[in-house]
Amino acid sequence: MILVAKLISWISLVALIAPAILFLMGRMELDQVKMVMLISTVVWFVTAAMWMWGKE
Repeated sequence: MILVAKLISWISLVALIAPAILFLMGRMELDQVKMVMLISTVVWFVTAAMWMWGKE
């Protein structure tokens, strides 16, 4: 379970960086970037808390 949480948290961090780059390249609108980054942030906080505070 902890391995899955780590994997999802790393994917969500990538999902935080990618929209900003795509926005700068002109491939995404600002509203889309905000929504993706909001969802990615929430997912990261939930999954990072699971594996940082979870017991092995």
